[in-house]
Amino acid sequence: MTRSTDGMPGTRTTVPATAVRGADRPGTDRTPQPLKRDRTPPRGTTPQWYTEPPTARLYGPRAAERLLRSSASGPTAYMSLLHAARVLLHTGHPHRTAVWCTKLHDQAGTVQAPAWSAAFRTLRAEALLQLGDLAAAAHEAAAAQNATGPRDNQMRLWPTAVLAEALIAQGRYEEASAHLEQPTALEPTWQNLPWLRARGRLHLAAHRHHDALSVFRTVGRLARRHGPGRLPHPPWRTDTAEALLRLGRVERARGLLDEELAVLRNSGPRHHGIALRLLAASEEPGMRPDTLARALTELRRCKNRLELAHTLADLGHTLATLGEPFAADTFLRRAAHLADDCGATPLRDLIPLTPAPPTVPGTRPRLSSAATTAP
Repeated sequence: MTRSTDGMPGTRTTVPATAVRGADRPGTDRTPQPLKRDRTPPRGTTPQWYTEPPTARLYGPRAAERLLRSSASGPTAYMSLLHAARVLLHTGHPHRTAVWCTKLHDQAGTVQAPAWSAAFRTLRAEALLQLGDLAAAAHEAAAAQNATGPRDNQMRLWPTAVLAEALIAQGRYEEASAHLEQPTALEPTWQNLPWLRARGRLHLAAHRHHDALSVFRTVGRLARRHGPGRLPHPPWRTDTAEALLRLGRVERARGLLDEELAVLRNSGPRHHGIALRLLAASEEPGMRPDTLARALTELRRCKNRLELAHTLADLGHTLATLGEPFAADTFLRRAAHLADDCGATPLRDLIPLTPAPPTVPGTRPRLSSAATTAP
């Protein structure tokens, strides 16, 4: 693990802004300084937060589930099984991923493979996070974190990141910040990318948008260098675009989101849905309902309740802006119900519910079936 001699006070990132600005395109902001070379360990019997396909054929969910059903469990098979479960999650099947990871976690525990047991439990926490079960995701990630040993253990950073993201979504920012602190400051490397991204998400939630932007650009540089051919897909363009939107840099954000959607053309629905929701925020109000309807279609495919709540809330706010209070109230109530069900307090606090005024018959908006279908 590469270390830095710099301290890490509070929740501020140790990545200097001069090392990350302008990392997306030449000529923007400042020229980035080079990151320290990342020494990725060779594939072996130690679990990592990322996976690679053991064969050229193991890319789709059907092939992944066939391998999960047919493979004998044991340390020699766990690398392939972890990747197969990761494929299921990437392609929009979080519930099936959670079920398989529970089984694999239990099996790894019976053969005294604690690192693999923690890895499967962490991936289960990721699946629960995508399903919007924030409390269960936090519980599973905390259990996996405790099973990985000392705080400076490299493996510990993965469940720590998942735990922090679950806490952030619940509005428990101080707890998330405490978990993301490390005894010794960490350099930005591929190995600690989930931890680094979680710090960026915490910056964004705490309205430290410039700090978040710096972190996400660093994540992007690492992902472009080390990510191709591996899962999961680090959504650095989407994260960066979200920070840019908060800073009012709409055109740059739109360019990144268009690029992300092109890159993800053959990917799973979750990243598509999130990118489409943010793309709508970069559009004129009249264009947003159609884009948000497309986002809803993608997010329903992967049953991502938390992102569905965000998208329904955005649609409700958009319709209110367009002078459609009745429809706006309908979607805001759906969003509020989902946010409550997930335990997403910050999102729920952003959804004020007021009685919709009576509408004149025939004036309700024409929305696509994707937008009007209940989540």
